[in-house]
Amino acid sequence: MSESERTIGSPDGIPTTETAPPRVRNTRRSYLATKLAYNIGRLHGLRLRLYLYRRIGMKVGKECVIRRGVYLGSPNELELGDGSFLGRASLYCTGGVRIGKNVNVSDGAVIITAKHDVNSPTFEAKYAPITIEDWAWIATNAIVLAGITIGEGAVVAAGAVVTKDVAPYSVVGGNPAKVIGERKKQPFDYSPGNYRPPFL
Repeated sequence: MSESERTIGSPDGIPTTETAPPRVRNTRRSYLATKLAYNIGRLHGLRLRLYLYRRIGMKVGKECVIRRGVYLGSPNELELGDGSFLGRASLYCTGGVRIGKNVNVSDGAVIITAKHDVNSPTFEAKYAPITIEDWAWIATNAIVLAGITIGEGAVVAAGAVVTKDVAPYSVVGGNPAKVIGERKKQPFDYSPGNYRPPFL
């Protein structure tokens, strides 16, 4: 029997074999990395924090900013592209989060790769990756749910709850988030990672 299978008792008492749900990869490593990241996120000094984040398994690009006070769950499952900015947000990365280049994730945003099966008798947890492509902006207090892709240059307005993929260069807002505008497609000439707020 493979590791992904197990024998369980059926309602009529006859043993049956079924496929077990996939285990969260590197569960113990993710738990330890989360504990370390919690403490790292409270240290003064951006360079020190970035160095330590990389040491615990985060993939952090060049010229990035990760502000003090950010919450990173399973940070070893996070990839952060060059020039991107993470404010005092909450990122639950167990299912995998990939953030592209020059992305701005503002204070209070929540990015969460986990959900529960409401019809499961055991309240089964499920995980799905989130992708945020280059030049996107996740504004203050926005929520991005599991399995979502935010397209290149897209904007998620403050307080929006994203339950479906967001097309490139669209602006979405509301709960659930809907298209409320379009962003001009053009060569951008800024990098959120160059921003240096006070008490970084």
